[in-house]
Amino acid sequence: MQLKAGIGAFFVEFSKFEVLSIGMALRSLSKDAVFVEQAEKLLDLEARLKLLERMAFAKAVGPSLIAELDALLIRARRLCAERDEVARNSATAGVDHVKPYPAPAPGGPKPLKARSAVARLAQMSELLTPTVAQIQVYTDEAIELQQALRAFSEKIDQQVPVVGKQAQAAG
Repeated sequence: MQLKAGIGAFFVEFSKFEVLSIGMALRSLSKDAVFVEQAEKLLDLEARLKLLERMAFAKAVGPSLIAELDALLIRARRLCAERDEVARNSATAGVDHVKPYPAPAPGGPKPLKARSAVARLAQMSELLTPTVAQIQVYTDEAIELQQALRAFSEKIDQQVPVVGKQAQAAG
């Protein structure tokens, strides 16, 4: 049950990152609320990450913030792949199992070929099923990404008005 609860917590934190944090970052780069709302509804995660990157370039965000955003996007894509793997892994559906495979049927040992196939299957299942510790690492990463995007958005909010004033002074 502990693994199942951990996976649930990871999905919740990843969803907060995906919906709230990316939305906040998009809003910090575009003051057009309707545009951001439509982007959130219509675009998948990868498309919103690309949009975020392109909007930062279009707003002439400084090179240090672009580098910070690039690092965040790499981490986000990696964590998204982990989330997809955890979601796809059918072994996590029955996480409560203590014995993943039934005991051999009575009536003698199974043929060697069948026993080795079951052993290989058990090894593969162990490789595919994430551990509680791995899920906790993913959850922590999702929380860190939320905080990092919040900090990025705050920096953008401080910088963008300055960029806008410079453009008005030049024009």
